[in-house]
Amino acid sequence: MFKHTKLCTGLVIAFGGLAIAPTVAIAQDATKLQRVEITGSNIRRADAETSSPVQVISKEDIVQSGKGTVAEYLQTLTSDSQGSVPFTYGRGFSGATSAGISLRGLGANATLVLINGRRVTSAVLADDAQRSYTDLNQIPLEAVERVEVLKDGASSIYGSDAVAGVVNIILKKSFVGTVAKVTYGVAQEGDGAEPRVAITHGFGDLSKDGYNVLLNAEFGKKDPIYYRDRAGRGSVGVSAIGQPQWGFDPNSSASNNIGRLGGQGTIPVTSSGTRVNNSANASFIGNVRNPVTLDYYSRGDAAGAGFTRTFPDAATYCLANTNLPQNNPAGGCIIDQRQAVNQIQPEHKTSSFFGRFTKQINADMEGFIEVGYYSSKSHVDGLSPNPAGAFFSPNGLATSQTAATVLGAAHPDNPYFGTAARLSYLPLFDTGIAGTDASSESTRFVGGVKGTLASWDFDAALSYSEAKQTDTSLKLIDWRVKNALLNPTAANVAAATAFSPKYAALPAGTYWRIGENAHLNTPAVYDALLADKQREGYSRQYGADLKVSREFGQLEGGAIGVAVGFEARHEENNLPFYDGLGDYIGLSLTAYGGKRDIYATYAEVALPVTKRLELNAAVRYDHYSDAGSATTPKIGAKWKPLDSFAIRGTYAEGFRAPSSPENSANSVAAFGGATVDDLARCAGLAGLPQATIDANCKGQAPTFVQRGNPDLKPEKSKSTTLGIVWDVTPKTSLTADLWQIKRSGLPVIEDPQAAVDAGRVIRDPATKLTANDPGAILTGAVVFQNSDESLTRGLDVEFKHRWDLDGMGKLTTGLTWTHLMTQRVITAAGVVHDFAGTHGNCDVTNCMGSPKDRISLAATWDLGQWRVGANLNYRGSMSNKLEQSDTECAQHLASGAEFPSDCKVKSFTTLDISGAYKLGKNTEISGSIANLLNSKPPSDFLTYGAIGYNPLDYSGAIGRYFRIGLKHQF
Repeated sequence: MFKHTKLCTGLVIAFGGLAIAPTVAIAQDATKLQRVEITGSNIRRADAETSSPVQVISKEDIVQSGKGTVAEYLQTLTSDSQGSVPFTYGRGFSGATSAGISLRGLGANATLVLINGRRVTSAVLADDAQRSYTDLNQIPLEAVERVEVLKDGASSIYGSDAVAGVVNIILKKSFVGTVAKVTYGVAQEGDGAEPRVAITHGFGDLSKDGYNVLLNAEFGKKDPIYYRDRAGRGSVGVSAIGQPQWGFDPNSSASNNIGRLGGQGTIPVTSSGTRVNNSANASFIGNVRNPVTLDYYSRGDAAGAGFTRTFPDAATYCLANTNLPQNNPAGGCIIDQRQAVNQIQPEHKTSSFFGRFTKQINADMEGFIEVGYYSSKSHVDGLSPNPAGAFFSPNGLATSQTAATVLGAAHPDNPYFGTAARLSYLPLFDTGIAGTDASSESTRFVGGVKGTLASWDFDAALSYSEAKQTDTSLKLIDWRVKNALLNPTAANVAAATAFSPKYAALPAGTYWRIGENAHLNTPAVYDALLADKQREGYSRQYGADLKVSREFGQLEGGAIGVAVGFEARHEENNLPFYDGLGDYIGLSLTAYGGKRDIYATYAEVALPVTKRLELNAAVRYDHYSDAGSATTPKIGAKWKPLDSFAIRGTYAEGFRAPSSPENSANSVAAFGGATVDDLARCAGLAGLPQATIDANCKGQAPTFVQRGNPDLKPEKSKSTTLGIVWDVTPKTSLTADLWQIKRSGLPVIEDPQAAVDAGRVIRDPATKLTANDPGAILTGAVVFQNSDESLTRGLDVEFKHRWDLDGMGKLTTGLTWTHLMTQRVITAAGVVHDFAGTHGNCDVTNCMGSPKDRISLAATWDLGQWRVGANLNYRGSMSNKLEQSDTECAQHLASGAEFPSDCKVKSFTTLDISGAYKLGKNTEISGSIANLLNSKPPSDFLTYGAIGYNPLDYSGAIGRYFRIGLKHQF
């Protein structure tokens, strides 16, 4: 709830009566130019071109693109780049339930998304458990009027999270009639079906009846597309990159070799063969460790060293179920499990409702109520949990099950029958495909009044929005039951019996049969072994706002425009741990939550100094109850030396308050992959042989968890733009804008070594080797810190031209180009990392890379009842290095050659076409083909958001895709 302050009380009282009043179109004198509000300014004006660069996207532009949703279209914008959350991002932290936009590649949390100029609550799941963003999937396509993309910093107008810019999605304000639209899409391969139905109905004429009611309902579904159904489409879905056809060294663990990427599902060719040093990759027929030599052998190996039993059916079972040639020199069973199981596009069902009631109160005032509802259900197939994997406890401890996952001496599937032996097993065709079911609901309510009073234009409203999400992690392994079913020692049986009534009900001596014998397991065995576990989270926002504007006096260029506004809002979210954390292998360690109150006031002035020169300025004061206060100014200028040519520029300061995952004391998430030196233990082991000291304290890789830091400060920014607007001819226009954004105090995870040196670790005293030895580190805690600076600089170009083709209709073309000049991060230690044109920075870009160029070319031909469109989308190539200063390619083949051959992820281009034909006045049929040329995406094995290709190139992974539609207006 809001803290009880005079400001809050006054706003609630003032707006309480306004919210229940119905809403109004401002009457305009037909002899005057209508003044409208442009995103980036609160001053209503007749000239749509301000000093800030704004890209306006009409509903027709979206329809012409052939895209099925607003999210799909926005993620083709050249200004949206690395760090966005694609709707196909099933392997990302947010799964398939939401989609986000990242202007300027600064991360989804640096772009503010508005609906009708007002905020909505963030998605429940933050990207990478850090970056909060607004879900674009909730936007009803048929209710959209236009989208305005503000491409400069706008903290002084809109607040904290507009550092990179603003995407304002403007929905229809009124409508009369009924329109029904049905579309159906399907991939050329016959999968990925996408039926959609939309109905829009409106009644009441504001000018005649004094009111309007607009109702919109939409329903859609995306069927899944599996990697296995795109096998052979280049590297799409390929994770077994140790295979000879890809030429990588499967035994290398070097940081510059792709063979290291086991965390991405990589199954090297030796994964089921002999592996020493007490480790082995999992196999779906089982790898078992020789109790004497400690080498692992496949159960299907007829010559397994020391076997007391052989299992010839295991080898047959392997050949019947694998998707790879069995060329492992050690005779193991190998499989590309990602290609067998994972999806390019998860299953996704959606429904939405948008309603708006507008009431004309009098000639100068209207009231309005908006209601929005969105529902989403998705299923993402995932890998079966590894029985030997670790399980997390709520305190952050990860307990490995490697040593506990043992085939008992009498287990019938043990090749070392008579002696207990460790098992490395992938139950892919046993327990079955796991994954996550996610369901979410978003609601939005806005009620307010706008109009003109005593020469002041005003707009006031109360708003409320909430998102809820339930995630269900499927087919998780109960580690106690697993241990008892594989190795029924007295201790294991006692632990499982005490914890699981389902296990206690099994007949004595029940085993979990594996591999080729899994069909012998009864349903009761799986019922005891496996469980589905849930978490339910929410994100919520409510508040009140008021803005007023008017014109004063007269300068040579016109009247002075002034705007003043106030906002008060409350934000909160909560994502708890999964139920059962600590008892089941495979549950993620992620939780966060927090709440805060925000109060803001702002002012803006537009000064038309002359008919050629306009200046504007704005200043905003924000107070965050958990992050302090900030004052952010902005100034801009537009000079028109010619009627058809203008020079414009802006300077703005901004800030972004930390999100609850970043600053909540309750925030925790798994963080892996760090190697540290345990200096405290080194000192405690003094006196032992140096080799023993080094083995126990140097190069250690304990589990780390990231935690929120309540002392985290907001990051700050300074943005600059300088550009031109040129109406070359009445049919040709050109805009070009240089832009730069500097940020300081970026919240980043501290160096794990610093956390160890500071003693933020949990140790295991049982591992002490000397009296002074503190014991091995079980887990460490790293926190967010304000340490880095960044500089991002680029160029935007937008060109439009229209040809009148005499009796052949008209052709409209448009080109947008975004060129990234600089993307630089400077650490607190002064180390400079340049990422532009490379595959970095993974901390912000989700390992999508930072291509220097993105180009979109659109052309539309209109002739009577016909409309034909074409869209060319280009992503530039990028160096396959993690930063510009790297002297080595990020990936090498077994031969030592760079991968790709020139160490570049190749560029990617798709051509989409669309068309429509009007069957009379009220009916239209339409169709589109995405990726008309069936372009395949270039290989990209560094990314983690997709398998074998870059998530930005998902259209290439899917292949040619068809849509047809029918729209009728009643």
